[in-house]
Amino acid sequence: MGFNKKYLDKERIISAFKQEGSKGITDLYKADAIIQPADSPVCHYIEKIMCKEESIEYKRHLIDTYMVQLLEGLYPFK
Repeated sequence: MGFNKKYLDKERIISAFKQEGSKGITDLYKADAIIQPADSPVCHYIEKIMCKEESIEYKRHLIDTYMVQLLEGLYPFK
């Protein structure tokens, strides 16, 4: 059994959302370690959601809301 790590950036998160919605993003976070850039607000916000002690359905709702607003231009796209 190996150590499963994933490298995530905003492009990979946005791509996963466009392909599979919030489920695609939550599936990205099924790893032993997540490595992401420190200067990406998108990665930081999604990480904060995934660390919450809430149900997966609630996390997906938060992700859906954030990503739709991000793609509509309501948040800075850094």
